[in-house]
Formats: sequence, C-alpha cells, structure tokens
Amino acid sequence: MRKVLLLQMAPGPEGPAERHSRLWYFGLTLPYVAALFSRHAEVRVVDELLDPLPEPGSIEGVDLVAITVMGAALPRALGYADELRKRGLKVVMGGPTATAYSGMVLPRVDGLVAGDGERLVDRVMADLSTGSLQGLYGHEEPPLLDDTPVPRYDLVDPGRVGFYWPVEATRGCTVGCRFCLTSHLGARRQRQKPVENVTRDVKALKTLGIHRVTFTDDNPAADRPYFRRLIEALGQLDVSFICNVTADVAEDGELLDRLYEAGCETLSIGFETVEQASLDWVDKGGRCQVDRYRATIDGIHQRGMQVLAMMVVGFDHDTPATFSRILAFLVSAKVDVAVFHILTPVAGTPFHQEIEQAGRLLSTNLADYSAERAVFRPAHMTAEELEAGFWSLYRGFYAPGSIVRRLLWRSPDRHVGRRLGTLGANLFMMVQAWRGRTVV
Repeated sequence: MRKVLLLQMAPGPEGPAERHSRLWYFGLTLPYVAALFSRHAEVRVVDELLDPLPEPGSIEGVDLVAITVMGAALPRALGYADELRKRGLKVVMGGPTATAYSGMVLPRVDGLVAGDGERLVDRVMADLSTGSLQGLYGHEEPPLLDDTPVPRYDLVDPGRVGFYWPVEATRGCTVGCRFCLTSHLGARRQRQKPVENVTRDVKALKTLGIHRVTFTDDNPAADRPYFRRLIEALGQLDVSFICNVTADVAEDGELLDRLYEAGCETLSIGFETVEQASLDWVDKGGRCQVDRYRATIDGIHQRGMQVLAMMVVGFDHDTPATFSRILAFLVSAKVDVAVFHILTPVAGTPFHQEIEQAGRLLSTNLADYSAERAVFRPAHMTAEELEAGFWSLYRGFYAPGSIVRRLLWRSPDRHVGRRLGTLGANLFMMVQAWRGRTVV
C-alpha cells in the first residue's frame, strides 16, 4: 500500500513562535484530508504547531508528501517543498492561499489541489500510481458533500487537543464580505452535508470520549430550515458545541432557545466593527446593524450562551479613535472572548483589487500577510498606527480589569464550569497578547 505524509504548516512566516504541548483549537483540515487519502494509502500526519516538520533528508519510504498551508506560511511551505523535491520526493500542496496564488505555487510542486479535496485526491493518487502527476487539479463545479468520509480523528492524539474538536456541516458562505477569500473562492454558495452524516461524525468523536465540538463552518445558519434540522439532531446526541453565525440570528428568539437546548455553549459572530459605514462597505450591512449589537449579545447571554466576537480593524472609515470605541463597546457589552485581525488585502478578493488599483499596497511579500501586520496604506492613519491600535485592542480587551468587568461583574448563573473555562481562556490570551502573540 502506498504511503502518504500529510503536513500542516503552522501559520506565520517563520513557523510557530513556540511548540505547543496542547492546542486550544484544532482544525479539521488535517483529519479530513487524511480521510480522503486513506482511501488509497497509509497516512501519517504532522501538525507543525505540535511537532516540528521532519527534516527533508530524513523522510524515507514515502510515495507522496502532501502539504496544506494558509496565509503568510506559503513562502516557507514552498521553500520546504523545494528541499523535498531536490531529494526526489513527490509533493502536492493545497489550501485556499495556495489556490489563490497558483501562479507562484505551480512551478514549485508536482501537484496543486486547487479547491476542495473531494474527487481531486482520487485523481492525484491515480496519477501518482502511473507516475504522471498533472500539476493543476481543480473542479469545474464544487463537489456535493453527500459522500464525505468520517475524518481520521484517530490520527490525532486526544491528549494534545483542547476542549473542542472540529466538525463540519456546511461549506461556503453566502455573505460575500469584500475582504474574505473563502466566500469568493466559493462563489457565495453554500453546500450542505446530509444531517445524518454530520451526526455520524459527531458519534465518531463520542466513541473516542469526546463530547465537545466546534463547527468549522463559516455560517451553518445561512439556510434556516437546514440549521433547525441540524440543531434538532444535535440535541439528541448529548454534546456541547460552538458555531459561527451572523448577528441577525440572535433576532430569532426561538432559534436561540433551540440552540441552547441542543447544547450550544458559544456563538461566534463576525461583528467586524462598530462603524456602520464599514459594515455597509463590506456588504454586510443588510445582516448586521451596529445599533442592534447590544441586543444581540444580551439575547445570547440571557439564554446562558457565550459570545465570541470576531473584529477587524483597518477599514477606510476607521480612525485612531476607532480602537477605543471598539474596546469600550466590547467591555461594556461583556463579550466573553474576542479575536482581532488587521484587514488584509488577500489576492483573489475585491478588496485586494481595489487597494492594488489605488496604489495603496505597502508590501507584496506574502510572508507579511499575517493579519497582524498592516500591508496597505490606511485611509485615516499610518500603517504603524494601525498596528499599534491592533495590539492596544488585544491587550486592552484581555487586561485584568477588562476580564473582571466582562466575566466576573455579571449576574450569577448555573454555568459555573463554563464561566471558569472562559476565564482560563481569557487569562491565556492575556499572556499571549503581552508576549506579542495572538491565538497561536
């Protein structure tokens, strides 16, 4: 049987700042792509956040090295691929960033899986068996998700993963934010797995003793009838879960009740900003209204669930005063957890095209595109002010006083264990922020 080494590069241009003994969050890509390859080969996986990549000269007895990569790690991944190929190893690469920068990637790999792995991995392995890898592997139409395999969760050491394991119900996003690569690669379409396949994957995790899952979907609630069927099915499985939704979901009180009853602990929402003009520019204004944010958060909290706010800074309507406005809102609304990003003009998005045409790009070096660096000229501040404001937000939100006001100065409820877990996550993020690091 053929052997495949599947590697997941850590985000960032220089690899992980530190090796982790345990991850707070583990993505779905590695176990799922491993399941696709397992139809044809014996698979070994390495996540660079947990373990160092093998030295190219030490890799033996492998028919194919498959690399998945995102963002600023792509140049480093290509350098690693160069070293592998010098030693006669066959290399394929995939991931949204590799797809968006296909012209950069194709000359330096034997195969580029441009898009979802379904059917493409089968073609790669068929061509590998005849010694004729074809270079670019893509879809004319995105594949349906009615025959997806169970992810190879068994290849991941449960002792090295935090509280939640990844599950997928849908793929693609219908919102179409101007800065988002995922929605534009997917043509603003959503595809859905049969609900019974989603519950099959959750049950597979339960057999491993795992009862907390996080949905990796961009917005599983886009199709409300489907989402309601999914929630009803999850409610029969006795699991706790986290999922992404848009802010307008919170206006449906019945849906929030069902989510809580089904085991939802946290809703992750892309609020993005407190500037309505920025939301309108993003093309999200129809779903998100800043003046409704407080009611959205209160409605979720009243039902015993938590809020993870995803925020972006660097929009053209942002000024140096925007950072303090965002922080004041998040603290006063008692948001449980927040993640911040600097707006990044990723190739393949309308935002990149606009910034490039306006001559505002400050760097075309992909290693700088980490969502922690300003790679374009902001409209109302300098790039240095944008980066400083980003870090002031992280450090201010996770400052001790903020943690006390958001998490401890709240009405007591019966979710003591959940509140303690959130406190632990905040303390971890506080340390990371003051060390100049974000989630990883």
